[in-house]
Amino acid sequence: MRLSFCPATIARTASFRRLRRIALSALAAGLLSHHAQAQDSTLTRLVHKYQYDLIQANGQFSGAGWQKLQQDIQQSQLVLVGEDHGMAQIPVFTTAVAQVLKPAVYVAEIDKYQAQKLNQLATQPGLPTAVERQHPMGLSFYSWAEEFELARYLRTQKVPIVGIDQVSIVSPGSFFAELAGKVKSKAAKATLLDRAAAYQAQDRQAMVKGTNTYSIYQRPSALDSLQALTRTESPEVQQMVRDFRASSEIYQLNATNGLKSHQTRINLMKRNLVQALEAYQKPGQPLPKTLFKFGAVHVSRGVSLLGGVYDMGNLALNLADVHDQKSLHIFIIGKQGTQVGGFNPDDFSKNVKQYDNLDNTALKPFMAQTAAGAWQVFDLRPLRRALINDKLKVSSQELATVLLGYDYVVIIPETTASHNY
Repeated sequence: MRLSFCPATIARTASFRRLRRIALSALAAGLLSHHAQAQDSTLTRLVHKYQYDLIQANGQFSGAGWQKLQQDIQQSQLVLVGEDHGMAQIPVFTTAVAQVLKPAVYVAEIDKYQAQKLNQLATQPGLPTAVERQHPMGLSFYSWAEEFELARYLRTQKVPIVGIDQVSIVSPGSFFAELAGKVKSKAAKATLLDRAAAYQAQDRQAMVKGTNTYSIYQRPSALDSLQALTRTESPEVQQMVRDFRASSEIYQLNATNGLKSHQTRINLMKRNLVQALEAYQKPGQPLPKTLFKFGAVHVSRGVSLLGGVYDMGNLALNLADVHDQKSLHIFIIGKQGTQVGGFNPDDFSKNVKQYDNLDNTALKPFMAQTAAGAWQVFDLRPLRRALINDKLKVSSQELATVLLGYDYVVIIPETTASHNY
Protein backbone atom coordinates (compact mmCIF):
# COMPACT_ATOMS: atom_id res chain seq x y z
CA MET A 1 0.00 0.00 0.00
CA ARG A 2 1.27 3.37 -0.96
CA LEU A 3 1.36 5.88 1.82
CA SER A 4 0.18 9.37 1.21
CA PHE A 5 1.97 12.23 3.02
CA CYS A 6 -0.18 15.24 3.54
CA PRO A 7 1.16 18.37 5.24
CA ALA A 8 -0.44 17.37 8.55
CA THR A 9 1.24 13.96 8.47
CA ILE A 10 4.60 15.54 7.68
CA ALA A 11 4.12 18.02 10.52
CA ARG A 12 3.21 15.26 12.98
CA THR A 13 6.24 13.21 11.83
CA ALA A 14 8.59 16.20 12.22
CA SER A 15 7.07 16.90 15.62
CA PHE A 16 7.64 13.30 16.67
CA ARG A 17 11.23 13.49 15.51
CA ARG A 18 11.78 16.67 17.53
CA LEU A 19 10.24 15.05 20.61
CA ARG A 20 12.44 12.00 20.08
CA ARG A 21 15.57 14.19 19.84
CA ILE A 22 14.55 16.08 22.97
CA ALA A 23 13.95 12.83 24.82
CA LEU A 24 17.30 11.40 23.75
CA SER A 25 19.05 14.65 24.68
CA ALA A 26 17.39 14.60 28.07
CA LEU A 27 18.36 10.97 28.57
CA ALA A 28 21.98 11.74 27.60
CA ALA A 29 22.03 14.75 29.88
CA GLY A 30 20.62 12.64 32.68
CA LEU A 31 23.22 9.95 32.14
CA LEU A 32 26.01 12.56 32.05
CA SER A 33 24.60 14.22 35.14
CA HIS A 34 24.38 10.86 36.90
CA HIS A 35 27.96 10.08 35.81
CA ALA A 36 29.18 13.46 37.03
CA GLN A 37 27.35 13.00 40.33
CA ALA A 38 28.92 9.55 40.69
CA GLN A 39 32.34 11.06 40.03
CA ASP A 40 31.72 13.82 42.57
CA SER A 41 30.42 11.29 45.06
CA THR A 42 33.53 9.09 44.70
CA LEU A 43 35.81 12.10 45.01
CA THR A 44 33.98 13.43 48.07
CA ARG A 45 34.03 10.01 49.71
CA LEU A 46 37.76 9.58 49.18
CA VAL A 47 38.57 13.13 50.27
CA HIS A 48 36.59 12.62 53.47
CA LYS A 49 38.01 9.14 54.10
CA TYR A 50 41.61 10.37 54.02
CA GLN A 51 41.02 13.62 55.91
CA TYR A 52 42.56 14.21 59.34
CA ASP A 53 42.45 16.99 61.93
CA LEU A 54 45.62 18.94 62.68
CA ILE A 55 45.54 20.89 65.95
CA GLN A 56 47.80 23.93 66.24
CA ALA A 57 48.38 25.74 69.53
CA ASN A 58 51.27 28.09 70.27
CA GLY A 59 53.48 26.61 67.60
CA GLN A 60 52.85 23.04 68.72
CA PHE A 61 50.98 20.53 66.57
CA SER A 62 48.95 17.46 67.47
CA GLY A 63 46.05 15.34 66.24
CA ALA A 64 45.69 12.51 63.77
CA GLY A 65 46.84 14.71 60.89
CA TRP A 66 50.08 15.57 62.63
CA GLN A 67 50.70 11.93 63.47
CA LYS A 68 50.33 11.05 59.78
CA LEU A 69 52.66 13.81 58.71
CA GLN A 70 55.25 13.00 61.37
CA GLN A 71 55.42 9.39 60.28
CA ASP A 72 55.99 10.29 56.63
CA ILE A 73 58.43 13.10 57.42
CA GLN A 74 60.55 10.71 59.48
CA GLN A 75 60.62 8.23 56.59
CA SER A 76 61.63 10.83 53.99
CA GLN A 77 65.03 12.16 53.00
CA LEU A 78 63.76 15.20 51.10
CA VAL A 79 60.71 17.09 52.39
CA LEU A 80 59.24 19.89 50.29
CA VAL A 81 56.80 22.41 51.77
CA GLY A 82 54.90 24.20 49.00
CA GLU A 83 53.19 27.33 50.24
CA ASP A 84 51.10 30.32 49.35
CA HIS A 85 53.54 33.09 50.30
CA GLY A 86 52.88 35.69 52.97
CA MET A 87 50.89 33.72 55.57
CA ALA A 88 52.20 33.89 59.13
CA GLN A 89 51.17 30.34 60.06
CA ILE A 90 53.21 28.57 57.37
CA PRO A 91 56.76 29.26 58.68
CA VAL A 92 55.53 28.06 62.09
CA PHE A 93 54.38 24.83 60.46
CA THR A 94 57.70 24.56 58.60
CA THR A 95 59.60 24.95 61.87
CA ALA A 96 57.63 22.01 63.28
CA VAL A 97 58.44 19.98 60.16
CA ALA A 98 62.13 20.81 60.65
CA GLN A 99 61.97 19.65 64.27
CA VAL A 100 60.79 16.24 63.05
CA LEU A 101 62.98 15.94 59.96
CA LYS A 102 66.19 17.33 61.52
CA PRO A 103 67.54 18.45 58.13
CA ALA A 104 71.19 18.84 57.30
CA VAL A 105 70.33 21.51 54.69
CA TYR A 106 67.49 23.98 54.15
CA VAL A 107 66.81 25.11 50.57
CA ALA A 108 64.98 28.43 50.17
CA GLU A 109 63.36 30.33 47.31
CA ILE A 110 65.88 33.18 47.56
CA ASP A 111 69.12 33.93 45.77
CA LYS A 112 72.47 32.72 47.09
CA TYR A 113 73.60 36.22 48.05
CA GLN A 114 70.48 36.74 50.18
CA ALA A 115 71.08 33.31 51.71
CA GLN A 116 74.63 34.30 52.70
CA LYS A 117 73.31 37.37 54.54
CA LEU A 118 70.47 35.40 56.12
CA ASN A 119 72.86 32.77 57.46
CA GLN A 120 74.82 35.53 59.17
CA LEU A 121 71.94 37.66 60.44
CA ALA A 122 69.93 34.74 61.82
CA THR A 123 72.74 33.90 64.26
CA GLN A 124 72.66 37.40 65.75
CA PRO A 125 70.30 38.56 68.51
CA GLY A 126 67.20 40.52 67.60
CA LEU A 127 65.60 41.22 64.25
CA PRO A 128 67.64 42.87 61.47
CA THR A 129 65.50 46.02 61.43
CA ALA A 130 68.39 48.30 60.41
CA VAL A 131 69.17 46.08 57.41
CA GLU A 132 65.51 46.05 56.42
CA ARG A 133 65.23 49.84 56.63
CA GLN A 134 68.30 50.25 54.44
CA HIS A 135 67.34 47.55 51.95
CA PRO A 136 63.56 46.88 52.08
CA MET A 137 62.73 43.25 51.24
CA GLY A 138 66.47 42.66 50.91
CA LEU A 139 66.02 39.20 52.43
CA SER A 140 62.94 38.51 50.29
CA PHE A 141 60.35 36.49 52.28
CA TYR A 142 62.71 36.43 55.27
CA SER A 143 62.16 40.16 55.60
CA TRP A 144 58.96 39.13 57.42
CA ALA A 145 59.17 38.36 61.13
CA GLU A 146 57.75 34.82 61.12
CA GLU A 147 59.96 33.76 58.24
CA PHE A 148 63.02 35.20 59.93
CA GLU A 149 62.20 33.26 63.11
CA LEU A 150 62.15 30.08 61.02
CA ALA A 151 65.62 30.97 59.73
CA ARG A 152 66.76 31.70 63.28
CA TYR A 153 65.56 28.29 64.48
CA LEU A 154 67.38 26.55 61.63
CA ARG A 155 70.61 28.36 62.43
CA THR A 156 70.35 27.42 66.12
CA GLN A 157 70.36 23.84 64.87
CA LYS A 158 73.44 24.55 62.71
CA VAL A 159 71.40 24.02 59.54
CA PRO A 160 72.83 25.99 56.60
CA ILE A 161 70.37 27.97 54.49
CA VAL A 162 70.94 27.56 50.75
CA GLY A 163 69.47 29.95 48.19
CA ILE A 164 69.13 28.76 44.59
CA ASP A 165 66.94 31.38 42.90
CA GLN A 166 67.84 34.16 40.48
CA VAL A 167 68.99 37.48 41.93
CA SER A 168 65.92 38.99 43.58
CA ILE A 169 64.01 41.70 41.77
CA VAL A 170 64.40 44.06 44.75
CA SER A 171 68.09 43.28 45.40
CA PRO A 172 70.16 45.36 42.94
CA GLY A 173 70.87 48.07 45.52
CA SER A 174 72.33 45.70 48.10
CA PHE A 175 73.83 43.49 45.39
CA PHE A 176 75.83 46.34 43.83
CA ALA A 177 76.91 47.58 47.27
CA GLU A 178 78.25 44.10 47.99
CA LEU A 179 79.88 43.96 44.58
CA ALA A 180 81.57 47.32 45.25
CA GLY A 181 83.04 45.89 48.43
CA LYS A 182 84.75 43.10 46.49
CA VAL A 183 86.38 44.98 43.60
CA LYS A 184 89.97 46.26 43.76
CA SER A 185 89.69 49.11 41.27
CA LYS A 186 88.84 52.42 42.97
CA ALA A 187 87.12 53.66 39.83
CA ALA A 188 85.01 50.52 39.60
CA LYS A 189 84.15 50.77 43.29
CA ALA A 190 82.96 54.36 42.92
CA THR A 191 80.86 53.49 39.86
CA LEU A 192 79.26 50.49 41.56
CA LEU A 193 78.45 52.46 44.72
CA ASP A 194 76.79 55.17 42.61
CA ARG A 195 74.72 52.54 40.84
CA ALA A 196 73.85 50.87 44.15
CA ALA A 197 72.42 54.12 45.52
CA ALA A 198 70.51 54.87 42.32
CA TYR A 199 69.08 51.36 42.07
CA GLN A 200 68.06 51.34 45.74
CA ALA A 201 66.16 54.61 45.29
CA GLN A 202 64.49 53.39 42.10
CA ASP A 203 63.42 50.09 43.63
CA ARG A 204 62.09 51.76 46.76
CA GLN A 205 59.86 53.97 44.61
CA ALA A 206 58.64 50.92 42.69
CA MET A 207 57.69 49.21 45.96
CA VAL A 208 55.91 52.30 47.31
CA LYS A 209 53.97 52.90 44.09
CA GLY A 210 53.37 49.23 43.32
CA THR A 211 54.81 49.55 39.82
CA ASN A 212 56.94 47.05 37.94
CA THR A 213 59.73 49.59 37.30
CA TYR A 214 62.56 47.84 39.10
CA SER A 215 66.19 48.49 38.29
CA ILE A 216 66.92 44.85 37.48
CA TYR A 217 65.34 45.44 34.06
CA GLN A 218 68.58 46.45 32.37
CA ARG A 219 69.39 47.07 28.71
CA PRO A 220 71.97 44.75 27.12
CA SER A 221 74.32 47.73 26.77
CA ALA A 222 74.18 48.35 30.52
CA LEU A 223 74.97 44.69 31.22
CA ASP A 224 77.83 44.82 28.71
CA SER A 225 79.15 47.89 30.50
CA LEU A 226 79.03 46.11 33.85
CA GLN A 227 81.00 43.17 32.51
CA ALA A 228 83.57 45.50 30.93
CA LEU A 229 83.91 47.39 34.22
CA THR A 230 84.75 44.20 36.13
CA ARG A 231 86.68 42.33 33.44
CA THR A 232 89.97 42.41 35.38
CA GLU A 233 88.43 41.69 38.77
CA SER A 234 88.48 38.42 40.71
CA PRO A 235 86.64 35.26 39.59
CA GLU A 236 84.20 35.81 42.48
CA VAL A 237 83.27 39.27 41.21
CA GLN A 238 82.94 38.06 37.64
CA GLN A 239 80.65 35.24 38.78
CA MET A 240 78.45 37.75 40.61
CA VAL A 241 78.23 39.80 37.43
CA ARG A 242 77.29 36.71 35.38
CA ASP A 243 74.62 35.84 37.95
CA PHE A 244 73.21 39.36 37.78
CA ARG A 245 73.17 39.36 33.99
CA ALA A 246 71.43 35.97 33.81
CA SER A 247 68.81 37.16 36.30
CA SER A 248 68.21 40.46 34.52
CA GLU A 249 67.75 38.63 31.21
CA ILE A 250 65.19 36.27 32.79
CA TYR A 251 63.17 39.23 34.06
CA GLN A 252 63.43 41.01 30.71
CA LEU A 253 62.32 37.90 28.84
CA ASN A 254 59.20 37.67 30.99
CA ALA A 255 57.84 40.77 29.27
CA THR A 256 57.78 39.07 25.85
CA ASN A 257 57.72 35.34 26.56
CA GLY A 258 56.56 34.51 30.06
CA LEU A 259 56.65 30.74 29.64
CA LYS A 260 60.21 30.72 28.29
CA SER A 261 61.29 33.09 31.07
CA HIS A 262 59.73 30.78 33.66
CA GLN A 263 61.39 27.69 32.18
CA THR A 264 64.75 29.47 32.10
CA ARG A 265 64.36 30.39 35.76
CA ILE A 266 63.48 26.83 36.72
CA ASN A 267 66.47 25.47 34.80
CA LEU A 268 68.71 27.92 36.66
CA MET A 269 67.33 26.83 40.03
CA LYS A 270 67.84 23.17 39.14
CA ARG A 271 71.48 23.75 38.22
CA ASN A 272 72.02 25.75 41.39
CA LEU A 273 70.44 23.02 43.53
CA VAL A 274 72.56 20.22 42.09
CA GLN A 275 75.69 22.33 42.55
CA ALA A 276 74.76 23.40 46.09
CA LEU A 277 74.01 19.88 47.32
CA GLU A 278 77.46 18.69 46.28
CA ALA A 279 78.91 20.47 49.32
CA TYR A 280 76.74 18.41 51.67
CA GLN A 281 76.89 14.99 50.04
CA LYS A 282 79.84 12.67 50.44
CA PRO A 283 80.71 10.44 47.46
CA GLY A 284 78.85 7.15 47.61
CA GLN A 285 76.66 8.38 50.46
CA PRO A 286 72.90 9.03 50.42
CA LEU A 287 71.49 12.51 50.02
CA PRO A 288 71.51 14.58 53.19
CA LYS A 289 68.21 15.19 54.93
CA THR A 290 66.98 18.27 53.12
CA LEU A 291 64.04 20.59 53.77
CA PHE A 292 62.69 22.86 51.03
CA LYS A 293 60.19 25.72 51.29
CA PHE A 294 59.05 27.22 48.00
CA GLY A 295 55.88 28.48 46.39
CA ALA A 296 53.55 25.51 45.97
CA VAL A 297 53.80 25.54 42.16
CA HIS A 298 57.50 24.67 42.45
CA VAL A 299 57.28 21.51 44.58
CA SER A 300 55.02 19.20 42.57
CA ARG A 301 56.28 15.66 41.97
CA GLY A 302 55.17 15.89 38.38
CA VAL A 303 54.09 18.64 36.04
CA SER A 304 53.70 22.07 37.65
CA LEU A 305 50.46 23.96 38.05
CA LEU A 306 52.22 26.89 36.40
CA GLY A 307 53.17 26.63 32.75
CA GLY A 308 53.14 22.83 32.58
CA VAL A 309 56.87 22.57 33.32
CA TYR A 310 58.72 20.05 35.45
CA ASP A 311 59.88 22.08 38.40
CA MET A 312 62.04 21.69 41.52
CA GLY A 313 59.75 19.10 43.07
CA ASN A 314 60.21 16.80 40.11
CA LEU A 315 64.00 17.14 40.36
CA ALA A 316 63.81 16.35 44.09
CA LEU A 317 61.74 13.24 43.35
CA ASN A 318 64.27 12.09 40.75
CA LEU A 319 67.24 12.74 43.05
CA ALA A 320 65.57 10.70 45.77
CA ASP A 321 64.79 7.89 43.31
CA VAL A 322 68.42 7.74 42.18
CA HIS A 323 69.44 7.06 45.78
CA ASP A 324 66.50 4.73 46.58
CA GLN A 325 65.20 7.37 48.96
CA LYS A 326 61.86 9.04 49.50
CA SER A 327 60.71 12.59 48.87
CA LEU A 328 57.60 14.05 50.49
CA HIS A 329 55.62 16.86 48.80
CA ILE A 330 53.30 18.96 51.00
CA PHE A 331 50.96 21.67 49.68
CA ILE A 332 49.90 24.06 52.47
CA ILE A 333 47.53 26.98 51.93
CA GLY A 334 44.87 29.00 53.71
CA LYS A 335 41.16 28.79 53.04
CA GLN A 336 40.60 32.47 53.76
CA GLY A 337 41.95 35.36 55.80
CA THR A 338 44.79 37.78 55.16
CA GLN A 339 48.21 37.49 53.56
CA VAL A 340 50.97 39.79 52.37
CA GLY A 341 50.10 41.18 48.96
CA GLY A 342 52.52 44.07 48.47
CA PHE A 343 55.93 45.45 49.34
CA ASN A 344 55.35 49.03 50.54
CA PRO A 345 58.31 49.76 52.85
CA ASP A 346 56.75 52.87 54.40
CA ASP A 347 53.32 51.56 55.42
CA PHE A 348 53.16 47.80 55.88
CA SER A 349 49.40 47.91 56.49
CA LYS A 350 49.03 48.60 52.76
CA ASN A 351 50.63 45.21 52.09
CA VAL A 352 47.97 43.22 53.97
CA LYS A 353 45.31 41.80 51.66
CA GLN A 354 42.10 39.85 52.22
CA TYR A 355 41.70 36.66 50.20
CA ASP A 356 39.68 33.47 49.99
CA ASN A 357 40.31 30.21 48.15
CA LEU A 358 36.78 28.85 48.41
CA ASP A 359 36.45 28.51 44.64
CA ASN A 360 40.06 27.59 43.88
CA THR A 361 39.58 25.04 41.09
CA ALA A 362 42.63 23.00 42.03
CA LEU A 363 41.65 22.71 45.70
CA LYS A 364 37.88 23.14 45.84
CA PRO A 365 37.07 19.61 47.19
CA PHE A 366 39.47 20.16 50.10
CA MET A 367 38.24 23.67 50.83
CA ALA A 368 34.68 22.35 50.95
CA GLN A 369 35.66 19.86 53.67
CA THR A 370 37.46 22.46 55.82
CA ALA A 371 35.37 24.17 58.47
CA ALA A 372 36.40 26.70 61.10
CA GLY A 373 38.60 25.31 63.85
CA ALA A 374 41.21 22.63 63.28
CA TRP A 375 43.52 22.65 60.31
CA GLN A 376 42.84 19.81 57.88
CA VAL A 377 45.31 17.31 56.43
CA PHE A 378 44.37 15.39 53.29
CA ASP A 379 46.41 12.35 52.25
CA LEU A 380 46.35 12.47 48.46
CA ARG A 381 48.16 9.22 47.77
CA PRO A 382 45.04 6.97 47.87
CA LEU A 383 43.28 9.44 45.57
CA ARG A 384 46.27 9.43 43.23
CA ARG A 385 46.20 5.64 43.06
CA ALA A 386 42.47 5.70 42.31
CA LEU A 387 43.01 8.28 39.57
CA ILE A 388 45.87 6.33 37.98
CA ASN A 389 43.89 3.07 38.13
CA ASP A 390 40.87 4.72 36.49
CA LYS A 391 38.73 4.32 39.61
CA LEU A 392 38.39 8.06 40.03
CA LYS A 393 37.54 10.66 37.40
CA VAL A 394 37.94 14.39 37.91
CA SER A 395 36.70 17.06 35.55
CA SER A 396 39.31 19.67 36.51
CA GLN A 397 42.80 19.41 35.02
CA GLU A 398 44.10 21.58 37.87
CA LEU A 399 42.69 19.18 40.47
CA ALA A 400 44.20 16.20 38.62
CA THR A 401 47.57 17.98 38.65
CA VAL A 402 47.31 18.44 42.42
CA LEU A 403 46.40 14.79 42.99
CA LEU A 404 49.30 13.61 40.85
CA GLY A 405 51.78 16.16 42.15
CA TYR A 406 51.47 16.28 45.93
CA ASP A 407 51.37 13.75 48.76
CA TYR A 408 49.47 15.92 51.22
CA VAL A 409 47.33 19.03 51.14
CA VAL A 410 47.12 20.99 54.38
CA ILE A 411 44.35 23.59 54.65
CA ILE A 412 44.46 26.33 57.30
CA PRO A 413 40.86 27.51 57.92
CA GLU A 414 41.90 31.13 58.45
CA THR A 415 45.31 32.76 58.14
CA THR A 416 46.83 36.06 59.10
CA ALA A 417 49.35 37.96 57.03
CA SER A 418 53.04 37.74 57.88
CA HIS A 419 54.33 40.73 59.86
CA ASN A 420 57.18 43.11 59.19
CA TYR A 421 60.02 43.56 61.68
